[in-house]
Amino acid sequence: MKVEGDPDNPFNYGKICAKGNSAVFHLYNPYRVSTPLIRNNPRKGLNEDPEFQQISWDESLDILADRLRRIRSRDPRMVYPVSFDFANLDLYRAWALGYGTLWRPFSSGFYCGNNVHPIHGITVGGIEADPDTELGKYFLLVGCQVGGMANWFAMRAATDIAKRRPGEVKVVAVDPVCSYTAGKAEEWVPIRPGTDAAFLLALVNQLVNVLNLYDTAFLKHRTNAPYLVKNDGHYLKSDGKPLVYDEDMHDFTTFDKARNPSLVGQYFYDGVECRTAFQKLKDHVSGYTPGHASEITTVPAETIERIAKEYGEAANIGGTIEVKGKRLPYRPASCYWYRGLSAHKHSYLNGMAAMLLNVLVGNIDVPGGLLAYRRMKTMSTEEGLLTLVPGRGGGIFPGYPYRKPSLPKSADLFELAPVACYSRPFFIWGITKPEEFRAPHPIDTLMVVRCNPVKTALSRPLMEAIMKKIPYVVSITTEIDETAEFADLVFPDLHYLERMTVGLAFTDNRLDRSGLPRVFFGQKPATFFKHPTPWRNYVNNFQILHEVAERAGFLPEVYKALNFIWGLREPYKLDPNKRYEFEELIDRCLRSNLGNDKGLEWYIRDGLLVEEVSAEEMYRGPFWSGRVQVYYEFMLHAKKDLDEVVREYNIPIDTSDYLPLPEWRPCPAYTPKPGEKYQLFLVNYKTPQQSYGSIFQSVKVLQDLTETHRDDDLLVNMLTASKLGLRDGDTAYVESENGVRFKTRVRVSELVHPEVVGCHGNSGRFSKQLSAQSSGIHWNDFVVFDEEHVDFVSTAVDSCVRVKLVKEVG
Repeated sequence: MKVEGDPDNPFNYGKICAKGNSAVFHLYNPYRVSTPLIRNNPRKGLNEDPEFQQISWDESLDILADRLRRIRSRDPRMVYPVSFDFANLDLYRAWALGYGTLWRPFSSGFYCGNNVHPIHGITVGGIEADPDTELGKYFLLVGCQVGGMANWFAMRAATDIAKRRPGEVKVVAVDPVCSYTAGKAEEWVPIRPGTDAAFLLALVNQLVNVLNLYDTAFLKHRTNAPYLVKNDGHYLKSDGKPLVYDEDMHDFTTFDKARNPSLVGQYFYDGVECRTAFQKLKDHVSGYTPGHASEITTVPAETIERIAKEYGEAANIGGTIEVKGKRLPYRPASCYWYRGLSAHKHSYLNGMAAMLLNVLVGNIDVPGGLLAYRRMKTMSTEEGLLTLVPGRGGGIFPGYPYRKPSLPKSADLFELAPVACYSRPFFIWGITKPEEFRAPHPIDTLMVVRCNPVKTALSRPLMEAIMKKIPYVVSITTEIDETAEFADLVFPDLHYLERMTVGLAFTDNRLDRSGLPRVFFGQKPATFFKHPTPWRNYVNNFQILHEVAERAGFLPEVYKALNFIWGLREPYKLDPNKRYEFEELIDRCLRSNLGNDKGLEWYIRDGLLVEEVSAEEMYRGPFWSGRVQVYYEFMLHAKKDLDEVVREYNIPIDTSDYLPLPEWRPCPAYTPKPGEKYQLFLVNYKTPQQSYGSIFQSVKVLQDLTETHRDDDLLVNMLTASKLGLRDGDTAYVESENGVRFKTRVRVSELVHPEVVGCHGNSGRFSKQLSAQSSGIHWNDFVVFDEEHVDFVSTAVDSCVRVKLVKEVG
């Protein structure tokens, strides 16, 4: 009847958002799939009716098991399973490893997180980072929405910030659109799309060359800023270790023996000229003056100067705070970014620029600063630099040390992206241009679980072509969405109120977040799936995969993979020669990792575990041995090795963005073509009621909220509207250079940059069953996908799009 937040959970203080409050409406969604379906129409396309027919569970499981058995005997990698269901990802990975392939998180990897995860991993020691909203005072948000609606811990962040307003915090949101978060911020800074790196590097220039506001001690002893760099860009080394110049010793020494390494200066070592990495940075950013950055970004020069000063002073450099009896650095200022900075041609360079603002003030995983989330074990490399210990579950990879490039072995050509955390867009080229990109094998079967790539990845024509090229598609879904319409076989998925899973709690990339107690919770059923299934209770879609694995003959291998991924110990290890019900798998996982008294019975009854930890465990930054990077020297090595592969095999990969220091480079759409009418940028933005999943557009109460707020309308700046003769509520056509055209209603507002028109990123449903539930623009149709519009370092797809706006006549 109702969903309420758990007040004992420190991740959200018991507060839930509009989506959580509307959970019951989606649970009883009339469009839900209730039984397996098989396709009767062999033709596939956006305008084709699948002509689904209900079949029995037994028949559907046999069909899939038979197909997987045949493919496995040839090459199991020809099955490509994808999902964005992080709560179940370890189960999926175990199934895929047992089969002989890899499970890929899919939908997000085209735009979101590409320049986030690899840089966070080698800087904060986690797959994600999160601003310390409890102790922080100054939050510079670039292309993201912390504390307003989205990103991790939205309710916790919003509560932390709100209870200290007015006066104790300042949120500065840098975004072309005054988003929901920007609307709650103390300051919104409208910026021209695709120019964030110029703005960020201008701030860096002010901090290091004008204001001298940086944490000298942190940079000297906890980063590679003192490492000496030769004119060719590589470290000056002795016996394989980077050298520094020690001011107390008045001599060169390896980094690990220095007492007081010099942070600035030019030196000669055996006739070799070199500079410190920090000096290289200072010289490199000196050209990013506020005036120059203002010309690029449209942000006034005085605003850039003021924000740099505010940020540097708010960082409280040299200040400390006591946490559980330990005196720790206190740096209550942070810069955070996400999709808005990631979805660009030069994505990785953008992320490097943003992270510099955190490293310079020494706020890495300390109170008030930028904290690790989904923390992993860390280690120090031979060069003294921080990196992650590879997790048992695989998945996200740090960018350093880079992976040795080679001819592709995986369907998404991951071997051609040696510092990226994933390479989802390359999967498209593996299908459309297999010879050109040296794809290793064709895809026979695509298994899509709890995600909707036809809607969320790229344009409809391109995704239609991709889906037509894949011989067989399996969908596990709650409704016949845009991707399920291409499926040959459909299984019903569960709503999260019907589901039981332990999430990522027991892998090495668990849901730990610095600054908090150790917290465990998962999903457990509040109600049960109401339709017949082969199980006493259908509580997780892994039961489908488990049954298929048994019928296809690889269940023992799945159990071995689960033992590894979950780290199961005796007497809870799974016997590959036995068969376990799903509930017993969960019980063994819980008891092995939490203790014998914390099994399934405890999980159903309680299921929340909050354990206080030491200051060293809460904030790992001051205590780990590895240094974080100011200068990404490894990029030069990665470029050299990748160049050798792509040149030998004539693969069209551009390696020019493999740079050790960030710089701003314009995206293809930055400069409008002379004489053309496409003078506006089209951007998309998130809304709190429909972010992270197109399924939320099936919930009428959420769609009503969207319509009330007019989020499906096209945002147009009032000055722009006046020039075009448009009034609020007018109907107009937005059209791209490539001829993509949408009819839309205009919402005239001051909440958007004058050069920009903005649309809700999750609008524009087009599946036959659900299109009536959603109006608005399908933004992905405007995306251009080719070599010019992909960042070959992070594999992000560029989202800078030029359009024109024409008023409907008559």
